[in-house]
Amino acid sequence: MSRIFEVTEKVGRYGSKGDIELLNRAYVFAAQAHAEQRRSSGEMYITHPLAVADILASLKLDVATVATGLLHDTVEDTHIGLDDIRERFGEDIAKLVDGVTKIGKIHFNSSEHKQAENFRKMILATAQDLRVLLVKLADRMHNMRTLGFVSKEKARRISEETIQIYAPLAHRLGIHWIKQEMEDIAFSYLDSEGYELVKNKLKDKLEFLQQTQANLEHLLQEALSRQGLEAAVQGRMKHLYSLHQKMQRKHIDFEEIYDIVAFRLIVKDAASCYQALGLIHSLYRPVPGRFKDYIALPKPNGYQSLHTSVIGPEHHRIEVQIRAESMHRHAEDGVAAHWLYKDNADAIGQNEFLWLSQLTELLQEAQNPNELMENVRLDLFVQEVYVFSRDGDIYALPRGARPLDFAYAVHTDIGHHSIGVRINGEMRDFRARLHNGDQIEILTSPDQEPSRQWLKYVKTPKARQAIRQYYRRQERETSIHIGMGLLNEVLIGEPPIELLKALNCDSLEDLQEKLGKGDISLDMLLKQLIDEDVSHVKLKSMRARYMYGANCCYPIPGDSVLGRVVAGKGMELHYRDCKELSSLNRYRWLEVDWKADKGLLYATGIEVRAEERRGMLAQVSACIAKADANIDDLKLDQRAGKMTVLRILVSVHDRKHLATVLKMLKALDGVATVKRQNQVGLGKNYTHGIGDVLRGMVNRGRRSFFKTKNKSKGKHS
Repeated sequence: MSRIFEVTEKVGRYGSKGDIELLNRAYVFAAQAHAEQRRSSGEMYITHPLAVADILASLKLDVATVATGLLHDTVEDTHIGLDDIRERFGEDIAKLVDGVTKIGKIHFNSSEHKQAENFRKMILATAQDLRVLLVKLADRMHNMRTLGFVSKEKARRISEETIQIYAPLAHRLGIHWIKQEMEDIAFSYLDSEGYELVKNKLKDKLEFLQQTQANLEHLLQEALSRQGLEAAVQGRMKHLYSLHQKMQRKHIDFEEIYDIVAFRLIVKDAASCYQALGLIHSLYRPVPGRFKDYIALPKPNGYQSLHTSVIGPEHHRIEVQIRAESMHRHAEDGVAAHWLYKDNADAIGQNEFLWLSQLTELLQEAQNPNELMENVRLDLFVQEVYVFSRDGDIYALPRGARPLDFAYAVHTDIGHHSIGVRINGEMRDFRARLHNGDQIEILTSPDQEPSRQWLKYVKTPKARQAIRQYYRRQERETSIHIGMGLLNEVLIGEPPIELLKALNCDSLEDLQEKLGKGDISLDMLLKQLIDEDVSHVKLKSMRARYMYGANCCYPIPGDSVLGRVVAGKGMELHYRDCKELSSLNRYRWLEVDWKADKGLLYATGIEVRAEERRGMLAQVSACIAKADANIDDLKLDQRAGKMTVLRILVSVHDRKHLATVLKMLKALDGVATVKRQNQVGLGKNYTHGIGDVLRGMVNRGRRSFFKTKNKSKGKHS
């Protein structure tokens, strides 16, 4: 259990006397606020804020952040208000406490929608001040250490949150010891059997591993000293969760993991890192493909180090990390290693936290919870590959990334207009995986548009989001055009404001879009405008390019059809007696006078019964081609009596064209019958046309609309 003097001692090593005095005041204030509260363990509640402050002090964070650790639960869990914090400790600490308080109210045990929205709030708050997230991580770290005092169900839920969200965030901030400890604790609650298995396996080898570690530390230290290199050599065991992940990822047993022990060589500067690397490789044979230079190519969170694997004494494979002292501080504590907030608010490199601004942007643009959390997981759980543009610029992409991910990383327009890719000078497919060191050149064309197929193999949230946004915009524009055509059927000029309000629309464009999507059906619009029955109103002047025949009954222009608006597609048309209509809500259907669009062909089905003889199929095909129609599909069915039934999907201009095709087929020698296969039967003639009759109804209805809507105000139009 932490004590306040332990916290102040840590801060005193890098802070001032004024800092110590502020922390003592914050401790007394928090202790009084939480005086009547206890934790699940039975301890006084103040032990938790003290532990959080101790973690923050261990990270050498500024005094405002450490003080926030002491005060972070006062506003949320006690009678203390934010104004009290502001009055006693200043605006900076009050803002931090407020930010942590908002995050503290977030719980991930509800529906996915609520989880997604809450996580969005947390990231947006963090984007305002990164210290808020540091306090939250310290808070979560101590809560993980005390999970043994809560129910098993709650412990599992908290562990799931931690391993999915908070541990990856700690990794992104470069605070690896917090990430590793969180993962190991969460692992013990989420998979206790797996945890115990790895723990016991490691325990069995512990004495041997410790001896190996001591010997190698001595050998490496001696070798470095002989070359005049000052270096600290540290051996460490890999943490349990990382060993478990490796076993799962590579489908191997514990005994097959050869690099359980890893070594760090901490030297003076970057030049010494490369000198030490050469020495290590001269002593022990390096493992091919296992060298990584994160000094020349730092990770997105700023991590720098040289990684290599070598075959050490007794043929043991060992992993060696070589880094300068400043790199080591950053590797251990991440952003906290160079936090100088009180002296320089811009001390932290912006490039290191570009991921945060990108994630914030993605979360703001996400349209639904599934998409939002998909972006979060893709962006947080990332292992990078480094590739180069043609000009030599470096791009870090997730492992498994494809060329289109690179294209969208360069610029959204380049991604949208991509037609091909050269990888290392060779033409490749968009599905090719990128590898470290690849040089990528994207070929573009202004006429190219994104394909929905691209979503199957892009990996980055940015690329996925850009493609989805493009199609949302396309669907919106299509919906607006469809809605515009529908409005032009029933209105002359702009719709009245009262109509927009009645249909919960903010603008004309909003009404057009909702009509085009089918959120507002045309009969709902008509019922707002006219008092008469609208069930037999006939739509006739909507653009034919927004109309299409349903695949269940294959109608063509000239048929008696009913239509319904389908979001982002247009007006879907069915035969009046199509069986599908009975399964859908009748009020959304509108009678449509479907006129052919010049030059377009429409698919419909015909059935031809003909004699089974050589050349018959060729004669039928030639006849259809001669009639200027196309065959889209064909099925043969042999019948008794040497008869063949041909079921053909043909494309024609309209009913008149179809009649010509049928007439020509009937005239063929050997054809017994020809009929339209998918025609269930035509309905009766329409009872109303839209023209002047409908416009007269609308004008009469508009007067009654205004009169009805204004009665409550005592006015008449």
